[in-house]
Amino acid sequence: MLVRVHKEYRDIIKWEPKDMPGVDPEVSVQQLYVDPHYKTVKQKKWTFSEEQGEVIREEVDKLLGANAIRELLFPTWLANGVLVPKPNGTWRMCTDFTSINEACPKDFYPLPNIDRLVDSSAGYKVVDFLDAFRAYH
Repeated sequence: MLVRVHKEYRDIIKWEPKDMPGVDPEVSVQQLYVDPHYKTVKQKKWTFSEEQGEVIREEVDKLLGANAIRELLFPTWLANGVLVPKPNGTWRMCTDFTSINEACPKDFYPLPNIDRLVDSSAGYKVVDFLDAFRAYH
């Protein structure tokens, strides 16, 4: 069903961050509550192959171009990027948030089933950016 919806509404579905310029950060930026007593973690820099480095550079350039991320010169927390192979042979860039997840209190109210979230958002003017086609958001 999702593939059918994506095909039917391909003219309005945004496929990449650059397709969403001017999104107010108040809508798209999250803030995490981190226990102030938890020691900050700066992961050591990982090394990647030439091919993986190129994939990372392209993804970072896309996100920088869309103003979805910005460079920090002296970050309190530092988490490495991780490349995960997709079934079609391409790569998906993720972030290793293991350290910061340990410093955040557990949510006693986890998100409901994704189908319920999508169904309950119908008819609203503002909806979260969900990339169900690529299996992440």
